[in-house]
Amino acid sequence: MIFRSYIFFSDRHPGLIKAIQTVFPGSHHSYCLRHLVDNFVKQVLRRYPLHNKKYWSSVLKKAAYTPSRHEFSQHIKSIIDSMPLAQEFLVSVPSENWANSMFVGERWGVINNNIVESWNNWVKQARYLPIVGMIDNIRIQIMTTMHKRREKTMAMIGELSPRKEKEVSIAYGQSRSLKVHKSCGALFEVIDGDKSFSVDLNSCRCSCRYWQMYRLSCKHACSCIESKSLSVYQFCDGYFKMNMYRQAYKGIINPIPTNDMSEGYLNDGPTIYAPTTLSQPGRRRSKRIPSQVEQRVTTCGRCHGRGHNRRTCKEPVP
Repeated sequence: MIFRSYIFFSDRHPGLIKAIQTVFPGSHHSYCLRHLVDNFVKQVLRRYPLHNKKYWSSVLKKAAYTPSRHEFSQHIKSIIDSMPLAQEFLVSVPSENWANSMFVGERWGVINNNIVESWNNWVKQARYLPIVGMIDNIRIQIMTTMHKRREKTMAMIGELSPRKEKEVSIAYGQSRSLKVHKSCGALFEVIDGDKSFSVDLNSCRCSCRYWQMYRLSCKHACSCIESKSLSVYQFCDGYFKMNMYRQAYKGIINPIPTNDMSEGYLNDGPTIYAPTTLSQPGRRRSKRIPSQVEQRVTTCGRCHGRGHNRRTCKEPVP
């Protein structure tokens, strides 16, 4: 049996942490950065009311995004030096599950699960419809989007998708000023200013870790590829190629079968019956259920500020 290695994004729920390792052994679990920052504000920054919450949240984000382990350690050290109580929180959240410099899987630069929120907002109007109408409405939305993007890809040229093509072009332009020294075989040493980076073309790895994180050739790799008279595109991940991009929107979604259609159209399979539960009285919920880290922000009735109430208000009011 062949086990594939998957990448899971979640809000760090305890049940998911246990279930993923049990059901999908060997897969990598990535914690959503947005939920992690919310937890950091709720569990740590609340104990330090005089600290700048926006600044220290940005420091934690810098630690998550940086590809350098040295810079990651510096950001974490600055947080712990300023807020000693943050050490307990940071120890409870393994860095290999959220920091770019420590993550061992391939997540192509994605560090949060915002795509889920985008999907929820995209199908918001369809959620008020009955189940069959809701599915058909979502089908029409998807079908329309796929048709537009399928037509758009026909006019695209180049080896990579437009956004990735631009990123590779920028990296290739920056590589023109670098110095390359060949070490052994496919191993190279690249001099970038006062820093030195090692590049391995066989394993598609660079010590700057950009190549491993985003699966695109970094400027150090581009300089080595150019010295070997090879194409930069053959060292980019297949998911960014135009052929793969066109394949993503090639499929066609058929309408939902109805009683007016012929019996031969229906596929043989299990019959799905309506649920036996009764709908609760009252208006349906229109707002999504917030996650466990979200909370209601109070408004002060004295100064009309946010984040505190009238009893704890310390703002001067004329």
